[in-house]
Amino acid sequence: MKKSIILAAACASLFTAAATADIRWDYVGAGYTDANLDGPYIEGSMRLDNNWVVDASFSALSKHHYDVNVLQAGVKYLTGFRLDFSPKTQTYVLAGFETQFRDADKTGGYAGLGVRHPLTPQVELYSEASYHTINDNHASLAGGIAFYFSPDWAVRSNIALNSNDVKNEFRFGVSYQF
Repeated sequence: MKKSIILAAACASLFTAAATADIRWDYVGAGYTDANLDGPYIEGSMRLDNNWVVDASFSALSKHHYDVNVLQAGVKYLTGFRLDFSPKTQTYVLAGFETQFRDADKTGGYAGLGVRHPLTPQVELYSEASYHTINDNHASLAGGIAFYFSPDWAVRSNIALNSNDVKNEFRFGVSYQF
């Protein structure tokens, strides 16, 4: 019984702390991608208004003598749907395109649903479920975390678990919020 009360109090304190945090959509970042191919990436996201966010990323990936550049650009529509126990959590619909070029020549689109949750003023979580038409059509379930070590700077990490024969992807980097 004591453990249940302590667990409930801990969960309540996390959601109370999150009530003072805001989700930060406007940032630029850079880091490292590890998948079947690996290499550096740059990314950015900007909120256009109350409902729309644009984002893009570019990765220069390689393995042995095979080099692929990946460009991804899309939009997120913030639905405004709120959870009663966590009013700062934001849900969204996402869509966009992605292309691979250099030693590869593939283009496709993606669409899905996502949620971002400010766990505390310093920690933000997200998860997305999406379907991609590139690389023989595959589904992806991604989750990530951003830790803000200052108001402007964060360390970000995420993992995407992919279906079919598409390799899972891990990213780790830093970002600057504006």
